[in-house]
Amino acid sequence: MENNSPMTPEEKRKAYPKPPGQRPKVILRRAPDYDPERIAAIVRDGLTELGLAGRVRGRVVLKPNVVMAHKKIAPSAYTRPEFMDGVLRALRSAGAADASYTIAEKSGAGLTTPRVFRRAGYRALQKTHPVRLLAIEEAPKIQVELTRGRLHDQIATASEIADNDFLVYTPKLKTNYLTQGLTAAIKLNIGILRDRQRMWNHNDHLDEKIVDCLEVGYPDFIATDAVEIGFGGNQFTQHGRLLGLVVLADDPLAHDVICARLLHLDPRSIGHLVEAEARGYGPLDPAGMAVSGDISLAEAMDRTKDWDVHPIRVEESQDRMRILSGEPYCSGGCHGVFLDWLYMIKDRKPKLWTKLPRWTVVIGEYNGDVEAKRLLLIGTCTKINGTVKAKKIRRVRGCPPGHKRLVLELFLKAGIWNPLIRPELVLDGYVFEFFALVRRFFRGRLG
Repeated sequence: MENNSPMTPEEKRKAYPKPPGQRPKVILRRAPDYDPERIAAIVRDGLTELGLAGRVRGRVVLKPNVVMAHKKIAPSAYTRPEFMDGVLRALRSAGAADASYTIAEKSGAGLTTPRVFRRAGYRALQKTHPVRLLAIEEAPKIQVELTRGRLHDQIATASEIADNDFLVYTPKLKTNYLTQGLTAAIKLNIGILRDRQRMWNHNDHLDEKIVDCLEVGYPDFIATDAVEIGFGGNQFTQHGRLLGLVVLADDPLAHDVICARLLHLDPRSIGHLVEAEARGYGPLDPAGMAVSGDISLAEAMDRTKDWDVHPIRVEESQDRMRILSGEPYCSGGCHGVFLDWLYMIKDRKPKLWTKLPRWTVVIGEYNGDVEAKRLLLIGTCTKINGTVKAKKIRRVRGCPPGHKRLVLELFLKAGIWNPLIRPELVLDGYVFEFFALVRRFFRGRLG
């Protein structure tokens, strides 16, 4: 039986996790390509099976993953517009006549969301659907007090994320070395944060931070673009692999557990999933979940049985640079961000990967003597407890340094070219960012 009663944001936060004895459901459906009509039919069926069709009313907000988009260097990093087209068709066919639709997102890599929307092809959606594109950084914010937060007492986000009638998450299934191998529904919540909150404690506390956000960004419905997943490299520049699936759910932890298994990852090895279970958002055992659809979990896993997605430490990544890792090892901080930077080069400049300059790189608090011709210190907190002998020393500050800073400073200080250094992206990241800051200043939305 469908639950047709709208819930206030406060009621949503108090209603989850699900009552004892109610098994979360995850639906796996075949989708060999990005045909919007096929995707719409899959999503309509999912809404009906999950008993959610009657809830599509009022202010309907969709949160995709559009962290970055570029046809040459970031073609597989984002939820495809054809997928969003299918989801919107399904929602509109099931939804009330007076429903309104908003796509809300905050991009990454130091780029403005309106420019990334344009590069991702999202503006074309407005030609066929009555949908608003909302850049979260430019939207009016509301403060949400947290009751389960470990790092955050409150979170500021766009009012549309925290105050809506039906919240739909449309993640892009991707591998991600910053989060032990997985980006799915729960990790998507990093994109609801304003700029300063986003990078605060983006370090060895990242798992706690992600789950803090779940108290605000708890979707009513999840439809995941797993037709082509982002695989194996940097979360922006990695290449795509055809998986041919759509994953549907109404429970983000259950959804992510099944997505982890699709990639042969142990959910208990993924920190933010373990943290979510510890806070009472549900179990990590797939046996406690009802998995249905037109393909079994075992058959779907057979498609990825030869895919190696298990994360590695940064010092294991390649042999051109001598990388010395100190403690603590921050997969979500400086260690992970530097590994991400390396994989940008491996993904899109493989010849440069084999000819990287021979720098010695220290990340974290390293115990021991270091002797090198050229020494890079990554992160504000990095230090060496020992004797240092080096002709040239360069430091990139930040805890962690953002991707934009790392790309720029390693080019200026170490002379290392990066695939993101392209005229159009420099224009987006600096000129358009300046105009966006001016616009936000006059609107009083710089926070």
